[in-house]
Parts: sequence; structure tokens; C-alpha cells
Amino acid sequence: MAYINASSALTRVKLFIIKDADATTPGTPVEADFLATVTASTGAFTLTTANGPIVVPGLQDVTINNANGSFRWKQLDQSGENVITTNATNSLSGNFVLDPLTFWGDGSGSLASDEGIFKLSNDRTQVAFLIAPEGVIDKTVLMGTGFISALAPTVSADSPVWVSPITIEVNGDFIKYDSTLAA
Repeated sequence: MAYINASSALTRVKLFIIKDADATTPGTPVEADFLATVTASTGAFTLTTANGPIVVPGLQDVTINNANGSFRWKQLDQSGENVITTNATNSLSGNFVLDPLTFWGDGSGSLASDEGIFKLSNDRTQVAFLIAPEGVIDKTVLMGTGFISALAPTVSADSPVWVSPITIEVNGDFIKYDSTLAA
């Protein structure tokens, strides 16, 4: 049995966010909307700067949720319930350590990296995302569009750095793609 390893420099989970409107084809992001190049030997990558991707820093955990709905009904001529599945509710959630630049943005323009995660959420801006569950080197990635929600930064004496949950409520389906940028 093989496992999805996320513990080495090459296989660490990465989450990239851009404004959906800045994607090559809004509503259908592609890998090149986020990454220009990837180095196969180190996992280093170059961002597609024209789209201003945010690399969500300090990810502590990630949950990819694909929850099919269901409709159930009973009939008088049967002793058990009938069920059919309905559309899935998809989301991507996790927790991250706040970095001032990615959370607040630098205010220098209108790209995602300029505005920051907080403004994208607060303005209800549709975003495009790429999540790389096992790194960005010739592996399966998931992409899609949606809206950032559930930001709730906290700090305490036991946790002296700001940490926040983040959820991307996916608009439609996840797009499964096999990464091919590694050189």
C-alpha cells in the first residue's frame, strides 16, 4: 500500500490563491495561473507574478471536503428507505499561521497578493485556488473556484502567534489535474 506523503521538502502541502477574474479563463483555473516553473530536484517554484498568487503560509492542517448530499424517501410497499445522491458540497479548510503580508496584503494594487486574504474574504471576491496535497512535482493537484470564509484569527498566552482557520467554499466541482511543470 502506498501513502500520500506530505512530510518532505518535495512533498509539503501547498495552497495557492488568486482572484478568479485574474485566471486565464475565469471559472476554470489552470496550473499556469499559479505557477510558472517548478524545479524537480528541490520543489522550488516560481509564481506566475502577473496573477499575484498568494501562497498561504504556515499551513497547520488541511481538509478537502467532498460531501455528496442525499435525498431519502419511504414507500408503503418497502421496509427500507430509498436514497439517491444529490449535488456535492465541496470545501477546502484548514488553519494557518498569519503572515502580515499575505493576510493584509500590501495595498499596492488589485491582485490577490496586493489585497491579502482578509480583503478577499471581506469583499466576497471569488477566488481560484490550487491545492497540492503532496507537493507540486508531477503529482495530482486540485483546483477550483470559490469564496474564502471562516477567518477567525486568535492569539493567546499558550499560542503567542496569530493563527486562523480558513475555508474556501468551492463553487462547483474540484478539478483534478496531474501537475506537469517540473523541470
